[in-house]
Amino acid sequence: MRNLQAPQEADDFYLMSGDLQVGHIYKRASESKPDRQFLWALNGVFGGPPEMRVSGMVATFDDAQAALQENWDKWLAWAKLEEITKPSTHQPSENL
Repeated sequence: MRNLQAPQEADDFYLMSGDLQVGHIYKRASESKPDRQFLWALNGVFGGPPEMRVSGMVATFDDAQAALQENWDKWLAWAKLEEITKPSTHQPSENL
């Protein structure tokens, strides 16, 4: 997964695309439903193909990471976008 970063707590992770936070994985404290320990969600995406999900709950961090990546990739394909793998050399215009 690209740039998976943990903020303050070890059970809370963000999916980053460059400097943009596009997803979140959070481990829930509930022990009553071990098959739903991890909540994942895409953030700030609008629209998308019908088969894309924007959130879900799964048993493991690896399952959450895989689901988040799968649905982020679906959204990127639907939006006709792709990840940039190398740093941008584009400089913003000073006239804006």
